[in-house]
Amino acid sequence: MLTNFEMQTEEKNEIVILRITGELDALAAPKVKAKLIDMTDSGKKKFIIDLKNVDHINSLAMGILRGRLREVQEDSGDIKLLNLSEHLTSIFEMVGLDEIFEMFKLEQDALDSFN
Repeated sequence: MLTNFEMQTEEKNEIVILRITGELDALAAPKVKAKLIDMTDSGKKKFIIDLKNVDHINSLAMGILRGRLREVQEDSGDIKLLNLSEHLTSIFEMVGLDEIFEMFKLEQDALDSFN
């Protein structure tokens, strides 16, 4: 089964931005987890995950994001979410993740929130 998924990384002022495109499902979520682990192992602690082009997210992906958030925060870091569609926002609200993750509409606001 092929999945529509792409991930690009960019760094701004020691903040890693992961730009995800497509479906964040059971096939893609472990790739995001592995990328976050690799980046934290290399000393990165501040992350923004841009979900602007995400069509779908499943419970496994949300669980992985939640687990990585906990790990990163234990190491004095953070993961912020950017550009959630109304649909994704409502899913995050339904499961209570809107109370755990800071969510932003503007990239600059997300970047500034780390200061």
